[in-house]
Amino acid sequence: MKNTQTSSAWEQHTPQSFADLVFADDYTQQDLYDYVQYPQLCGNIILEGGYGSGKSTIAAVIAKERLGNTASVYEFNGEAWDEDTLTTLRGTFNLARSCDEIPVLIINEVDRLKENQYKLRDFLDEHTQRLLVIMTTNLQGNIDGSIVDRSDVFRVRGFEPKAAVPIAQRVLQRFHVAVTDSDLEAIFGRSLVGDETELSLRKIGRTVDKLVLQLGTAPKPPKPTLKVV
Repeated sequence: MKNTQTSSAWEQHTPQSFADLVFADDYTQQDLYDYVQYPQLCGNIILEGGYGSGKSTIAAVIAKERLGNTASVYEFNGEAWDEDTLTTLRGTFNLARSCDEIPVLIINEVDRLKENQYKLRDFLDEHTQRLLVIMTTNLQGNIDGSIVDRSDVFRVRGFEPKAAVPIAQRVLQRFHVAVTDSDLEAIFGRSLVGDETELSLRKIGRTVDKLVLQLGTAPKPPKPTLKVV
């Protein structure tokens, strides 16, 4: 049987621009927006935070805002580093420079580089202030101190139940799901486990998808406009 499953309600609202992103604090939002507002800004960024906090999405959006969908952006996972990675990174750098662009490299789960962190450190020194490198990690303690020292570290926090409510409501309302703010806050509060005080975006999204499945209706497509010729 053919699989006709479409993306979930939450996935349909994946951020496409920096304005679509949500942050738990204004300071992190403004500091990171500088890399969008000033596309000539170079350096190394580490986005550190819990699982599902949106770090990779933030990195991808910053790269897209700066360069669009071009070959001057290269993204990979730390555990995928192999003997050809440095050649690929240098190739991306040279291609971007030939196009008069500042390349953006995204390294997700940079802590998984393990012994290859020293190769990355040498690459960062080789191209210092000539590109933007955005690294993500759940475990900053597993990143070599020499890389941390060469980077600006931004903590991507989760959301307390009350702060998660407007994030969820924005999607729920699109699917005509009527849940009061107080009820939604209570639902989020019950989803915290142990000594947790913050929700990841991934956990918020699962709650939204469940409520849409139970109570929602798909938003109607816009009516076509008639043009008289």
